[in-house]
Amino acid sequence: MGIVRFVIKSTLVGGVVYYSVHQGLWSKSEDSVQLYGRIYNNIAPYVKDNIPKEVINELPPLPSTSDLSNSLKSSWNKGVIASMKFLSETPTHVTTGVQKVSEIIRGYIEQQSVSEKSQ
Repeated sequence: MGIVRFVIKSTLVGGVVYYSVHQGLWSKSEDSVQLYGRIYNNIAPYVKDNIPKEVINELPPLPSTSDLSNSLKSSWNKGVIASMKFLSETPTHVTTGVQKVSEIIRGYIEQQSVSEKSQ
């Protein structure tokens, strides 16, 4: 019974991943924006027709494709900047880490030396 459940779940996840790759979700940002535009254009009419107006008025509007594109580009740029900053600061972090570890080891050795002398 467990193997059947695993196969069904794996098939569903594999299908979702395959479909998302096939539709362009994981490729260039322009393809992702086009996919969002297709989803937006296909789903928006159903949302307007089938969801009560009170609920629609309480929900924030979906972002436009240009807003999404700008957001993706901005997020990508922020990620690149944060990665480069981390890489540029890596030597400092490594040096600080090595100094802390050596201080801890030195303190441990001194503590062992003092305890041996007192015995």
